[in-house]
Amino acid sequence: MKNLCDFMILQRNADGFAKAEFCGEFEEKENALIVARVIREDDNMMIIPWQECELDGNKWHISLNLPQGGLYRIEARQADGIFNQYENRYDWCKIIKNVFHVGVGDVFVMAGQSNMSGYGKDPAFDPPQLGVHLFNNNGEWVIATHPLGTTPISIYPNNDERSGTSPGLSFGRMMSNRLHIPVGLISAALGGSSLESWNPAEEDPYLFESMKAKIDEVGGFAGMIWSQGCNETNEEEAPTYFEKFKEALGLWRKEFGHFPVVSCQCNRHASKEEENGDVYWGLVREAQRQASIQLDDVYLVPMNDLTTCDGIHNASSSYVVVGERIANTMLHSVYGQSGSLAPSIKKITKLDKTTIVAEFFNEHYLRTMDDLAHGMNIEDEEGLMNCTKVTAYNSKLTITAEREIKGKAKFHAYWMREVPPFLVRDVYGMPMLSCYNVPIE
Repeated sequence: MKNLCDFMILQRNADGFAKAEFCGEFEEKENALIVARVIREDDNMMIIPWQECELDGNKWHISLNLPQGGLYRIEARQADGIFNQYENRYDWCKIIKNVFHVGVGDVFVMAGQSNMSGYGKDPAFDPPQLGVHLFNNNGEWVIATHPLGTTPISIYPNNDERSGTSPGLSFGRMMSNRLHIPVGLISAALGGSSLESWNPAEEDPYLFESMKAKIDEVGGFAGMIWSQGCNETNEEEAPTYFEKFKEALGLWRKEFGHFPVVSCQCNRHASKEEENGDVYWGLVREAQRQASIQLDDVYLVPMNDLTTCDGIHNASSSYVVVGERIANTMLHSVYGQSGSLAPSIKKITKLDKTTIVAEFFNEHYLRTMDDLAHGMNIEDEEGLMNCTKVTAYNSKLTITAEREIKGKAKFHAYWMREVPPFLVRDVYGMPMLSCYNVPIE
């Protein structure tokens, strides 16, 4: 059990409660009596009435079983036997400790690299909200406000001095507002970090160790939001990204127990320096998509349709949208509430010499823009070709190639580093996920 402090968010258990320790020191006197209670801050309603604390010399402590909700004020007073305990008038006694803005709800780990740490540098409306709090890199609970990934004095190695607006705050705010509970965020991401730094099986998994230390200090969490993969978009690492992520996730769950993950598919990238860079970008995006298909409780949101503030990092307003997409996916998939999922291709079938049909997981009402198939390609025995037209009917797309499809072929969509300005999306505005090397049956 953790000692209560200002702004702390405690992870609720399956019964909707969280245990916490409330302790301190007092001035020793004969017949000393220390009592504590829990008050709801918004209406001053007493949630846990006065209870006598245990004493040990000049130290006192009490274990509290807090119900989900809040925010709470927890206070301790020293009665010294002046008042008869049956009168329950301890609020007239000397106050010796107060803790403010404590909540019981769900805590989420923010992990990955720069697009989770957040590198938005331009203005966007993304305000803090009481009840959405952050366990930051100096080991303290604070109200969550940007930048979430950095603090002037850090005791953890993931402190990211370049961070700015991130998706975490809009995610936390939407989750809190929709679930009507406080939400805690654990800042664990670091810009430029490789998957190796997160994998406990690797030689130096320092970011995993940092994340573990924070989780141990906080005391539990409900799920993870994850954005990472750009570092692996190269010849050596792109083909193995799925297996390495699967291994890392398995070890995380072995350490912390099973938890859901909502991941972000790699966003757009303006650079064209690397030879075959588009292929490696496509391979990693497809590995991320396969993780959401093959691995239990892994979900994926797109972000390559959004604007950037430089060659690779999302703009601040884009991060706000990404956070909302993550929340909608988490709410739909984990909490069984209204939300949305990104359309993800299930199967591609050849209809005739120049036409294919794409079917999707789940039910979607898809939309195209003027039937434009920009960013969609078919690769067959004669090489790569463009698609010229895409039409939508509910959860299916009919796609036309620019020439006859020869022999074995594969389909790619929105796989290049630079994607077109419009992507096929559903009526709720969620773009379809990028895909690469999907077999055409």
